[in-house]
Amino acid sequence: MKKRKLVSVLVLLLVSVSLLFGQSAGAVAEVSSGVNGDVASDWISYGTEHIEGTRRISAVTGRYATTNTQELFDVGGTDLGIPFTYTYKNEAEEEKTELRILFGDTFSTEHLQGIWRSNVMAITEDFDFLDGITIDSFVSTDTVNGYATELIPGIHVSQQQMTAIPTGAMQIGDAIYVYYMGVRVWGDDGEWWNNLGGVYKSTDGLIFSRVESMYIYANKMANFTQNYPLVVDEDHDGTDDWLYVFGISGGRSSGLRCMRVSLKGENDEVLTGAEQQARVENLDNYTYFNGYENGEPTWIPYNEHYMALVWNYSEEAEVISAPCGEMSICYNPYLGKYMATYQQHNTLIMKLADTPYGPYGKSEIILTSSDFNTFYNAFTTSAMLKDDGKTVYFLMSQWPRSDSGATLNYFVGLMEMKLK
Repeated sequence: MKKRKLVSVLVLLLVSVSLLFGQSAGAVAEVSSGVNGDVASDWISYGTEHIEGTRRISAVTGRYATTNTQELFDVGGTDLGIPFTYTYKNEAEEEKTELRILFGDTFSTEHLQGIWRSNVMAITEDFDFLDGITIDSFVSTDTVNGYATELIPGIHVSQQQMTAIPTGAMQIGDAIYVYYMGVRVWGDDGEWWNNLGGVYKSTDGLIFSRVESMYIYANKMANFTQNYPLVVDEDHDGTDDWLYVFGISGGRSSGLRCMRVSLKGENDEVLTGAEQQARVENLDNYTYFNGYENGEPTWIPYNEHYMALVWNYSEEAEVISAPCGEMSICYNPYLGKYMATYQQHNTLIMKLADTPYGPYGKSEIILTSSDFNTFYNAFTTSAMLKDDGKTVYFLMSQWPRSDSGATLNYFVGLMEMKLK
């Protein structure tokens, strides 16, 4: 049994007893039915070409999770769960690899009460996902309790910057880059408006600072205010070749576009981490996917006028056509394809392609709203693929509500998808 799992089980038993004797039968049903993510779900299948079935393993955040993050880290309610790996050397010069997980708007309780942080980051060395994810710690400046603290400040003022939501992260050299969107104002479910897409950087994994050169404002490139980075080893030889950044506008209704920058030198030589960081941090080094010409992909340099007035509205420049919600792309060796998972209306979709920029094939249904209450996103990374990619673990948010609209919980669940 994993570290802290025994504690979590005891907490669940105590909660169950209190529910039985102190609350209504309806409350007991909520917990027992797995609304809070503590109960694994049955396998779900839509009979698609590549997907055998999908199920929930357990909650990753909240008081019903594998690790009680509410009690230990003041993370009761949160969403997203964007995973990436971080490799570094410890004080003994031993190489260590952690799984880091980025969460969005975070509160002390699952009912959106307590301290509001726009973003937090979990740390774990648990890469065995079959029985859940044990969270070891959160990035924190709290030297007393180790409670999760905000990485990127959110002003929390509507029409200015309501919040600062992480959208992706990756490591280049010794640096972590966290991409985020500045949400100006919330709309209806699935709708929001951004005023920028930005990046924060850390070279110690703990303290993050703004990268001034990597800001994209909505008036210049509307479809790049919500960004998802992917480092690509194009020929699978162990050396990174490209950084791709996929972008959509605020909300879940736009098409997906991408830009890329080479991580190698002019003569295809391997660059140092510092040299790669210099390339990545200069947006003039990027080119932008602009569709196909005679069957070949075209890439163009940035041009403020063209991007704002033409490129943003060109369906030919879309990697995945609208609507494309919170998304994730990684290479799956079992399929020998790049695998995109994203939200389309009330459905989670998987699509496959030979290159990161497509063209992507037909949609395959992972889950629908009939399977889970108010879910969104399907975030994964190469480290969450097992059996050479035949088993895919991903993180999915849930926001179950009562018939009256009250929030019952707000948490991230660990999902398992088996491929055929």
